[in-house]
Amino acid sequence: MKFVLTLVICNALCTEPYEWPQRFDSFYDCARMGYKAGELRIAEFGETYVNKNRTAILFKCQEVAET
Repeated sequence: MKFVLTLVICNALCTEPYEWPQRFDSFYDCARMGYKAGELRIAEFGETYVNKNRTAILFKCQEVAET
C-alpha cells in the first residue's frame, strides 16, 4: 500500500484539496511531508497575510492501493 498526502488551505473558507503528486511508502513519511509542506506554505504567505486572514493548513494522509 501507498499513502497519498492531501493539503487544504483555510482562511474564512477552505480551498479545494490539493493532492500531493508523490506517493509515500509509509504513513510516517506522508505525515512528515504534510508538516513540512504546511510550514513552507505558511512561510510563503508571510506573517502579515496569515495573521490578517487567520490562515491554516490542514492535511491528511490516506492509504491507497498501489497502481
